[in-house]
Amino acid sequence: MHSSQRPRQRFTRERRSTWKAGRLALGMLTVLGGVSYVGVQSAAAARFSPDEQRIVAELPFGFSERSCETAASAPPESVASLDCGQDAGLSGPLGGHFTSFGDPDALNRAFQDDLTRRGPGYVPSPCPGLDASPATWHYDATPGTVAGHIVCGTFEGAPDIEWTRDRELLLLNVHDGRDLGDLYQWWDRYGNAVHETFTR
Repeated sequence: MHSSQRPRQRFTRERRSTWKAGRLALGMLTVLGGVSYVGVQSAAAARFSPDEQRIVAELPFGFSERSCETAASAPPESVASLDCGQDAGLSGPLGGHFTSFGDPDALNRAFQDDLTRRGPGYVPSPCPGLDASPATWHYDATPGTVAGHIVCGTFEGAPDIEWTRDRELLLLNVHDGRDLGDLYQWWDRYGNAVHETFTR
């Protein structure tokens, strides 16, 4: 993906797994634990509402359903919101806040409000290599189409990136990590990848 100036989307592909091992594991689940396996899947799905499940389906790489919970507070006009921890051992954010909206105007208002309502602990700054923040970003495949907005900065001294995915009506925020440059590199590679596997 690209911001209006530079960042790029790296496409992902699934890592190979051993077919025979997968078959063996599936067989063991069927014979030894089929009922409990179905129960676990149903329980996981029941943790979240359908609107929250739609957020789960769009989580950035490194975040998953098992590391998320319904957010204690959500922006006005939001449809659903999740607080998540990163569980892939990646260098990058330690946590994220992901929110869905019902229409583009509500999404844009929430993004603009976040620039001012976080208080003096939030300090916006240009994303590494860019001239401005906020900025727009786009995918490599569609350079003429704005995919969303992005703002970088620090919150209480910790690196922080917030961006929108306009098509999916999502507001995404990730925070913490080594520094803003490291967090921005994570965003450039994984921030909008919806697959759970990738090629290193």
